[in-house]
Amino acid sequence: MRARQGHERAESWVLDQVFPAERATPLVTVLHGHPHTLAFLAAINRVPFSSLGVTRFGRSGGLEDVYRHHGLDADSVIRAALDLTG
Repeated sequence: MRARQGHERAESWVLDQVFPAERATPLVTVLHGHPHTLAFLAAINRVPFSSLGVTRFGRSGGLEDVYRHHGLDADSVIRAALDLTG
């Protein structure tokens, strides 16, 4: 990404291969970590995106409960995708 922006010299074939422009679509990223960590992926082809992740730490409990609390459960992912595709 930095090379595409002119900040350094590097090959971009990996980005072109993994995220081909002709297949660009809205993107939902999900991470058991800070949501901004994967936000850069939407910039590859400048697509609308929703980044889901953990912004407040310290919660404990069952995995399903914790994921629901942080909006990382299946329903939250589906809602994010529907919000993007309208």
